[in-house]
Amino acid sequence: MSNKQRVYIWDNLKCFLMISVVLGHFVNQYPDSSFMRSMSIIIYSYHMPLFIFVAGLLQKRWTRERPFRWDKPVYYIILGYLLKVLIYAIKTAFGKDAVFSLFTDTGIPWYMFAMAAYMVIAYVIRKKNPKVCLPVSVILALLAGYVDGIGSFLYISRILVFFPFYYAGYLMDSDTVLAFTRKKWLRLCAVAVLAAGLFISFYWIDDIFSIIRMFTGRNAYAFIRVAGCGLQHRLLCYVITVIVSTALISLMPGRRIRLAEAVGSRTLQIYFWHRLILYVMMYSGFCDAVRSGCGNYWIPVYLLIAVLLTFVLSLDFFGWPLRKIKDLQMRIRDAM
Repeated sequence: MSNKQRVYIWDNLKCFLMISVVLGHFVNQYPDSSFMRSMSIIIYSYHMPLFIFVAGLLQKRWTRERPFRWDKPVYYIILGYLLKVLIYAIKTAFGKDAVFSLFTDTGIPWYMFAMAAYMVIAYVIRKKNPKVCLPVSVILALLAGYVDGIGSFLYISRILVFFPFYYAGYLMDSDTVLAFTRKKWLRLCAVAVLAAGLFISFYWIDDIFSIIRMFTGRNAYAFIRVAGCGLQHRLLCYVITVIVSTALISLMPGRRIRLAEAVGSRTLQIYFWHRLILYVMMYSGFCDAVRSGCGNYWIPVYLLIAVLLTFVLSLDFFGWPLRKIKDLQMRIRDAM
């Protein structure tokens, strides 16, 4: 398997995950639909943990020859606060309840702050024994759910819950991951696993949907509507995520797909813009108009819009403002 092919696999996977992220936010707008609830729990079972794992996997390790760059986490923090401001502005413009908080957020800005935290944490513990750090990170995530006050403040819950995925990716080697996941027997198992997951998610959605709050990583156990919810449920969700993620990696095509390459190489700009556009679509009544105007076909039309939006946002035009912010940040850094 050539290096080129390996790059294509990760580009294709990142494209798939970015489409999943956008679809996930679109389908969440209509929880009254059984189909949308099934889509939600399927997507949330893998999309952010696997997305974060790949970010860690492709993150070059810091060494004496490749020192840590503080401008990277700072850039994510800048984008996080810019997202907060834009979300506040959109909600205010449409007369919705808008709250701006420096240290709390329930929406998509959490990812920017979490990524900044992951880079810093991985750097701080870079000389520690990974065989100790990784299990400790999992234990902290499992125990965090018992703290009722944990949640959106400083994004602590999500940082703790998803960090093991980032750190596992950071510790692993891309070649090793691919050597394992491309085995023929595993790919055959992957088909069976995904088929079973789809069947369970659609057939028993009313029984299992409550667990979706566990997959978001934001809620303490006390706020998840599952009887006796505790670390065993989070551990179960971890197992599900690892199995589904492994299956998806194993089935990802290794050939070059130009559209996937464009999306996979520009995930940050897509993530930044998609929720803002969805807010406008929801508050303006566009999404409801699609639902009422398309009759029995509203779901495929609505989902197609989400997929098309993903590809549109991969255009260079939408990356230009983020690059300008990065350039300004670097100029300020150099001038200091």
